[in-house]
Amino acid sequence: MASVTCGAVRTYLSSLATGRPPGIPMTEVWESVARHGAVEGTASSPTLTDVGRRVLAELEVRASRTDPLPLETVAEQLDRIGADLDDVAKSASYFLAELGPVVPTEAVPLLRIVALGLANRRETPEAIAEEFRNAWGSVEVMGGDPRDRLLAAELINSATAPIEQLYAPMMTTMERVRSQGGQRASAVTVATVLHLAAGPEKEPALETFFALRPNAGGDEAAALLAATGRSATESVQLRDKWLSTLPKLDPVDGQLASAYLAAEPITRSDVASRIHALVPLLAPKFARPGVAASLLAMSAPIEPAELVNWLEKAGNLARARKLAPTDAELDSLALALVHGLPSAEFVATAADAAQYEPSAASLVALHAWLYRPLVAAGNRGVPAPAR
Repeated sequence: MASVTCGAVRTYLSSLATGRPPGIPMTEVWESVARHGAVEGTASSPTLTDVGRRVLAELEVRASRTDPLPLETVAEQLDRIGADLDDVAKSASYFLAELGPVVPTEAVPLLRIVALGLANRRETPEAIAEEFRNAWGSVEVMGGDPRDRLLAAELINSATAPIEQLYAPMMTTMERVRSQGGQRASAVTVATVLHLAAGPEKEPALETFFALRPNAGGDEAAALLAATGRSATESVQLRDKWLSTLPKLDPVDGQLASAYLAAEPITRSDVASRIHALVPLLAPKFARPGVAASLLAMSAPIEPAELVNWLEKAGNLARARKLAPTDAELDSLALALVHGLPSAEFVATAADAAQYEPSAASLVALHAWLYRPLVAAGNRGVPAPAR
């Protein structure tokens, strides 16, 4: 039997859905839609089913990508991606249970976003949990806010740098950051970002960090910009250049989104246009749609509408696993789920062996700029964003 394309099926189902006379379909098309339960009746007198409406919705949101592809290939791809997302959500549940007793009580709510990052690595969960315990042990004695140390442990856990060689220099950097910013400074995260970027052979860009700190939008943003190796002036210029390309955003959202983009190596030319398309789609669910859109714009090479469709599916999985107590937190975890899949997996026609390799900037953006404010708002009883 010849392969039936998604485009042929979509066109036929769309005719039924809109009441246009579809005519008698090709035998292959009819057999395919009937076999999947998308229609009832006969080829000359068909009726669209609820399954057919769902199939049509899936094909329409992906039409530009999947119309030329065989229906069975795309169906397998969608099933595989959905199963992968569910596996990650399931692993995140394991990490929450396993690591909850490891961190102090005030940091436990933020362990949810950390758990998604750990689950995205797809390695043996027991080994990952042990590695994270070791990372937490390396920062536990550094003092300060446990939430700052939790992000630092997440960054250390994701890196391959020789932390045993960086530990003493990190302590010195951390003390200098606190001497200028006080005990509330995100000193452990700053030291981690700067030393992981510099490695054991180079000096961390601490003076650049201090120059950026007053107007960067927070310690984490200043550290990410300094870690690029650019001067403070060059970093600000690049950040402001990115800001000028973004849609109108809340000032804090715009500053953080542009800092993230300035900290990442940009390899695609359509990032700004993708952000413009994504922001209005994400604004109903995210208090910082600019940051959320910037993260998604850098992930899977698919259309914004399909990205948002996957975001909805991931949100349903996060809700089914009860990974967080509020809709706003679940939406952010859904974004971490989608962002964490290797980008090629969304367009590959077979399982992709690539592993998730998060950047420090993406981990900071997800943890400190999207998720942490939601936990803080929940603790103050602040309403979630309008939905």
